[in-house]
Amino acid sequence: MSNRFHAGLVAAAVCAAAPISGPAFGQTYPARPVRLVVPFAPGGGTDVIARTVAQHLSRALAGDVVVENRAGAGGTIGSDLAAKAAPDGYTLLMATNATLALAPGLYPKLGYDPVRDFAPVALVATGPSLLVANPQLPVTDTAAFIAYAKANPDKLKYGSAGNGSMAHISTALVNQMNGTHSTHVPFKGGAMAVQELVAGRLQFMIAGPVETIPLVQSGHLRALAVTTSARFAGLPNLPPLADNLPGFDITNWYAVLAPAGTPGDLVARLARHVRDMLAQKEVQELLLKQGVAAKSMDGAALRDFIGEDVVKWTGAVRQMGIASE
Repeated sequence: MSNRFHAGLVAAAVCAAAPISGPAFGQTYPARPVRLVVPFAPGGGTDVIARTVAQHLSRALAGDVVVENRAGAGGTIGSDLAAKAAPDGYTLLMATNATLALAPGLYPKLGYDPVRDFAPVALVATGPSLLVANPQLPVTDTAAFIAYAKANPDKLKYGSAGNGSMAHISTALVNQMNGTHSTHVPFKGGAMAVQELVAGRLQFMIAGPVETIPLVQSGHLRALAVTTSARFAGLPNLPPLADNLPGFDITNWYAVLAPAGTPGDLVARLARHVRDMLAQKEVQELLLKQGVAAKSMDGAALRDFIGEDVVKWTGAVRQMGIASE
């Protein structure tokens, strides 16, 4: 009897000392790799920024943070996957204004709510897209581009990562504001559109800096302007489109989100790690080279920021009459 009693005490002690399974916000987190879902194909701006985040979070957490690309439907497939994942800290989303702010106006049956279904961890960076042209197009600045487009209605073609993508919406807004019309050619990815632009089968497009800056530097593309309302520190020689289209302002943003219901102390811990990362000069310089500027924001402020952008772009998309395919 005494041996059985002793064995029971030992078993109870072992159970008491063992880590409790369940929500991953204790001392053992992360006990397995954390996936950072990127809702776009590898190699684009969102993917490059996500890999920077993953590298530094891996170091801060002393565990693996692995980028998982889940492209499709304008970024909504990967975003929906993350929204429906278990809120245990092992799935995060690299969100953008395209997947959260644009999507509600484009997809009537969107499977997730951009505010309700996510716990905002931290804003990482903001930055412009670039208006770029094939060098064969006889324009060297935005004013000349607008004049040429007006003089050649329906003759210019531009590409994008798909109908309803940020590049599509941005260019449609340019056409609307300057009273011109050009032909949209959608592709399955932004990289494919850029390749067609370099080949001369397209004349211009609005695209991210990661995809375009190397081609501008090599002379394969000509950069005309940035889409932000003011000059961007990483590209100081490029004027804003707003110089010729007053009020034009499209600023891309990138943020880390978790599924709604993720424990608050874990969200706060992840946010602190991202803030620490963004405070590092080497990270700030790396992001600038990628065409974005480090910008820190978390908690309620980030939730409000996302909500305001959803309202802004839902109205704009519906006003332009653009819908997803």
